[in-house]
Amino acid sequence: MAIIVEEEKSRGGIIKLVMWMGLLVIIAVAVYYIFFAQPQVVEFAIPPAFVNINPIAAVSVNQEDVINSPAFQALKPYVTIPTPTTNGRTNPFLAP
Repeated sequence: MAIIVEEEKSRGGIIKLVMWMGLLVIIAVAVYYIFFAQPQVVEFAIPPAFVNINPIAAVSVNQEDVINSPAFQALKPYVTIPTPTTNGRTNPFLAP
């Protein structure tokens, strides 16, 4: 009895090659745009109304005055505070 060893004929070898080359091109373009391309800088002028915001940064707020103010005291809580519950066992590693 003779044993015949034959290589399988591959079909679509060129199609696979073109697909791999396309994938490599896509990866190369992505790497270029992610790591090497300079991003476009958006330049815009600051409006004149934004130039004088330093007085707002210098305002100091006294927390006690805010908390004791009538406007703050008039606020109502619309969310109820959840009650603490115990779930599970105190030691889950103990055998039942």
